[in-house]
Amino acid sequence: MPTLPALPTDLDALCPRAPDAIVNLEHGYFGAMALPVQQALEEAIRYTNTHLSPFLRGEFGHKHAETLRARLAQLINAEPHEILLTRSASESMQVLIGQYRALEPGDAVLWSNLDYPAMRYAMAWLEGRRGARPVELQFTLPLGRAALLDRYAAAIRDTPGLKLMLLSQVYPANGQQAPVREIVALARERGIDVLVDSAHALGQVAVDVQALGVDFAGFNLHKWIGAPPGLGFVYIRASQLDKIEPHFGDRDYAGDDIRGRLHAGMPPVSAIMAAPSSLDVHEMLGGVAAKEARLNWLRCYWMRRVADLPGLRLLTPLDGGTALAAFTIDGMAAREVQGALLERFGIFTVERQVGGTSVVRVTVALTTTTGELDRLVDALNVLAREAAARSA
Repeated sequence: MPTLPALPTDLDALCPRAPDAIVNLEHGYFGAMALPVQQALEEAIRYTNTHLSPFLRGEFGHKHAETLRARLAQLINAEPHEILLTRSASESMQVLIGQYRALEPGDAVLWSNLDYPAMRYAMAWLEGRRGARPVELQFTLPLGRAALLDRYAAAIRDTPGLKLMLLSQVYPANGQQAPVREIVALARERGIDVLVDSAHALGQVAVDVQALGVDFAGFNLHKWIGAPPGLGFVYIRASQLDKIEPHFGDRDYAGDDIRGRLHAGMPPVSAIMAAPSSLDVHEMLGGVAAKEARLNWLRCYWMRRVADLPGLRLLTPLDGGTALAAFTIDGMAAREVQGALLERFGIFTVERQVGGTSVVRVTVALTTTTGELDRLVDALNVLAREAAARSA
């Protein structure tokens, strides 16, 4: 296997690490802020708490919020007026799903069992909200890219009255990348809109809304960009904005202003002020290309070494993956595996759901070491062989 790709900075000096003995392999929930971002956040809190309403009703809105919108637009190849700041990817997607008004009663809406649970719930809610007809694709892992594309193509072709689709750019349960550009193109040919959930994509894989042909997408900034938690954003192509209705009849902004699509009250002020420093760190680290190469190498490092263990089933393809990967062990429930990894081996992972099936998700970070992954490999050797012995 090639050498671990280096980054153009000292990670130990840039990123904090926990002092305890627990190996954290659940970096998919929250990616630690680099020290410059943490410092920027602390300074923002102090400044806001000192300058109060004159700052919040003045300089903050027309300087800090607009600066961040411009930086985010540049990051995904959009325009600043197509960016709406939110508090999370979940809120971003709920804006798109709940406020999508181009549905007629009987129109079909489609998602898959690989999508994030809260977004699946929101799509199903459209049955009562808009009279939509819900359709859920059931995938069984592992599933290759070609088979995934074939299933979506068939659904687009064969679902009568299909009007709206949810699509994860990176599936949160197993880290697999969806063929977004191809699926969006197939949908557009039939007049179907696609809402892209890019919660796990931004910062670790390329997101170019023009190249992907995306009209609607939701993001957060606290996973792979490393911004403070409590901050996300929505992208809506300007020509498609009218399909997303104003938030609870908002009248503070004109109908053609995306900011009227979420009336959040007090915004995450300090996070917005500190977020540009996280984008600076992202660029300092070499951007998506450098981060994707390192994260993919680390994921493959442990996956290749357990691929042949008896009863251990990898549910993420080695190619086209991300920092996230999932597995199961025959004869052990995912929760049992997760508990054993933590209690017996000091390794923190998370249980995720794929439809009615539970899996264990492992997510590396830029700072994950091969020694930590060796510890995971050793633990999985023990657990897989114990499970095989019990079933013999």
